[in-house]
Amino acid sequence: MMRLTFEGFLGSYVKYLSGENTLALPRLVRLLSTEPRLVEPLVLWAVTTGRGGRLAWLVKDDDALASEVGLVGRLASEGRLESVLDSADPLLRPEYSKVRRSYVARRNAPARDARLKLDARARVLTLMAEKGMSQYRMAKDLGLNPGNLNAFLVQGDSRKLGLDKAYALVRYLEAA
Repeated sequence: MMRLTFEGFLGSYVKYLSGENTLALPRLVRLLSTEPRLVEPLVLWAVTTGRGGRLAWLVKDDDALASEVGLVGRLASEGRLESVLDSADPLLRPEYSKVRRSYVARRNAPARDARLKLDARARVLTLMAEKGMSQYRMAKDLGLNPGNLNAFLVQGDSRKLGLDKAYALVRYLEAA
């Protein structure tokens, strides 16, 4: 699986916030008045994809937005944009850092979920030993694939069960 990039995240985030399946700048600029949450992701996306100049030209009548595009573009050309976003530098409005934090949370989600599943696995193993529950009984009662359950519990392969199923195991054993 490919790792999520900031540019890729911004593209999908802009599409999501606009409610349109497009990255056409003129169309997105027209939406800015009705979709204010779109401003920061759009500026960041345009700058990171090399379309900052085009966006600045399209918003030239809005002096504040045009200067923001110029500032973000300058930070990107100096190679400081990501560090400014990560440090929540007052140079940019806090909404820009919020977009970056959303990206970091989405990028790190698979590793976080794997850790949570392994924590649930440890709890399941403890409860299984306490209650004398077999893997077979749990698989049957919860409708789980016995092979996947075994790989999850014995080998610690967090890819074999989803987070919801791992927590369902814990709830099942706590209630038993």
